[in-house]
Amino acid sequence: MARKRPVNNFRFREFKAKVLILCEGLTEKNYFTAMKEDLGLPKTIAVNVIDCRGDVADVLKNAKKDGFEKIFVVFDHDNFAKRGDVFKLASQKNADVIFSSICFEIWYLFHYKKSTKAFSSESELEKELKKCIGMESYEKNNFKHYSILKDKLSTAKANAQSIRSSVIEDNYGIAIFDLNPYTNIDELVDYLEKQKT
Repeated sequence: MARKRPVNNFRFREFKAKVLILCEGLTEKNYFTAMKEDLGLPKTIAVNVIDCRGDVADVLKNAKKDGFEKIFVVFDHDNFAKRGDVFKLASQKNADVIFSSICFEIWYLFHYKKSTKAFSSESELEKELKKCIGMESYEKNNFKHYSILKDKLSTAKANAQSIRSSVIEDNYGIAIFDLNPYTNIDELVDYLEKQKT
């Protein structure tokens, strides 16, 4: 008598795309790592630090070889003269640029207010940020920033979208990497929120 083959009860598992978030600094890495953990994102999303002042080409080339299907390059103005080169290279390598001007902390400030002030330096913006409740003792690279700000995320996204639109409209023809203020971090946040398991 032939034995009956057991029925496979395994459900079809959908695999998430391998995503790499390349961050210029620890502030950005800490923020997106905390967000990844808070949202329960899959291990296929990696957050690494790179030196945008160095050779980004090799990093992007190796990321493609390692099988990453979606790559984000997160960096900021910081009065870095060759930021246009990073934009160009990232687009050539099909990576999404997530850019902030004058620095990443503009994203933090947008959690509290809709500011179109063009800050000339990171220290000037940090002084403004320290006036906000919960950020009075702000220090770069702190893991607590995400947890302090996450309840204000919808405000930050709305402010970033609104300010980005008006700054682009008011500065027609000027390259994105020369706009101030500017951030499109909300686009990466939206993407990550959609990756929840």
